[in-house]
Amino acid sequence: MYLDDAGVAQTRRTVLTLCRTLARKAELLDLLSDAAIWQQPHLGNADWIDKALASLDRLKSKPAPLPKPDEPCGRWLPSPVAVRLAQTENLHTLTQLADFVNQHGQRWWTQIPRLGQTSAAEIQAFFAEHADVLNLHLDLTKKRPAHPSLPAVSSGIAPIERFRPPEHLSGQSGSNRAPAPRCLLDAGNDFEAILAWLSIYDTGTPTHRTYRKEIERFLLWAIFERGKAISSLTTPDCAEFRRFLEDPQPAERWIGPSAQRWSPQWKPFKGPLKPSSARQAEVILSACCDWLVGQRYLDSNPFSGLNKRGYGRRQGTDRILSPPLWDHLIDYAERQAGASALANHKPADYRRTLFILRFAYQTGLRLHELTKARLGDLERLSGYDGEQWWLNVLGKGKVHRQVPIAPRLIDDINAHLRDRQLKPIGYAAPDTPIIGKLRKRLKDAPEDQASAALLSESALYQKLKGFFEEAADDINQADPIAAEKIRRASTHWLRHTHGSHAVYKGVPLEIVRDNLGHKNIATTSIYVHSDKDSRYKAILGMTGD
Repeated sequence: MYLDDAGVAQTRRTVLTLCRTLARKAELLDLLSDAAIWQQPHLGNADWIDKALASLDRLKSKPAPLPKPDEPCGRWLPSPVAVRLAQTENLHTLTQLADFVNQHGQRWWTQIPRLGQTSAAEIQAFFAEHADVLNLHLDLTKKRPAHPSLPAVSSGIAPIERFRPPEHLSGQSGSNRAPAPRCLLDAGNDFEAILAWLSIYDTGTPTHRTYRKEIERFLLWAIFERGKAISSLTTPDCAEFRRFLEDPQPAERWIGPSAQRWSPQWKPFKGPLKPSSARQAEVILSACCDWLVGQRYLDSNPFSGLNKRGYGRRQGTDRILSPPLWDHLIDYAERQAGASALANHKPADYRRTLFILRFAYQTGLRLHELTKARLGDLERLSGYDGEQWWLNVLGKGKVHRQVPIAPRLIDDINAHLRDRQLKPIGYAAPDTPIIGKLRKRLKDAPEDQASAALLSESALYQKLKGFFEEAADDINQADPIAAEKIRRASTHWLRHTHGSHAVYKGVPLEIVRDNLGHKNIATTSIYVHSDKDSRYKAILGMTGD
């Protein structure tokens, strides 16, 4: 079977899509044996073809099943989506889902964690297709607030945007306040001073979110555990906060599962902080206090009196994949991408994962830089040795840098675009995400523009975490220690691995610094292992190993 003007690969994809559609119809008709035939197609098997033809006759003779308003979402929507609707918003039936959409309006899907615009569009298309049967119509004309309008509170734990400290703990007369006439800020209390500090970082960026999280925890702890304003805290208080991060108690007040910031279930912590996270919190808060001292709001930085505490190994030194582990990841991804026994969509999914691994490793980009990279950011320049490709990156602190792109990686980008049924570099729209979903364009997307289904930071992070779990299982029996390390890996490990491997292969520190976007070469120097390598080789030489 071939389709007009279609190659073998495209024909196969079309046939397998038809098989999924028939399997779904059989499931809805409770014809489970027929569903099993189409769920595991064997296109070249004569016995399977005979069964498939008989099943096709049965399915053609039966009318298409129609949804009912009180039926479960899981009967008509993809299982992961239905589970997400039920777990996050307690939406179980189609009627409940329609009511939720109409309540929240045009951007209703933003209320549901990890539900993207593409899935939302598919849900809306389902309701539009069956509007007359269901008698459920979606009102998408109004823009509603992104979250319920909740009043500011001061009697309990709440995010900083909804929290106001009690008057006597506002810091208007904190014991560590610098003389008010000398203050350079238009801030009369701690809360206003904190907001002034946060305002120097762009809202919505990873830096802003991280800094807000840390100062928010510190402010709430000062109020509810120490009964003090931030501008009255002392060095012993900061030492106690350091201990608090190791075990936030009482747990019912401070610890809870992930929740939206507007949700009543929101808590500042998911659990005790790891040593590296506690160190990061202390560095950020000390920097905040230094800034407030420089603005003459605080008289001194209470963190400066703390002893230099050991927090274990520095980040970066133990978050690196050695060349053998990196080779295993690439080998596993390549094997899976070429495995014909996998479900029809899986090889393409693994090809995308393989591309993400190579792109992240060769560029050293941060997570948010990976998701923001567009084809229009690629620039071809003429160099002494020929044509060069560079990627323009707007990184941390909105600092621009250029990252070199190898010709082979350009080929990988074009291959990934083909998998997404998009045109190659130079022909696809400039705003096309370099990393994207393997889904069709949204129905209302112009033909010459990029797929609207781009990967979010969360989706990309979870995609690689899931892959690392699989790759760890693959090596677990042969090397359980290596498997455990792979399980701990994340997207940022690829950045650390890029830096470490580059330095090991002799790339000058200054070049690695510029590629990674470090302000200080001291940050880049964590990837220098020559001293440790020399010590290790020396001992091996002494022992004869």
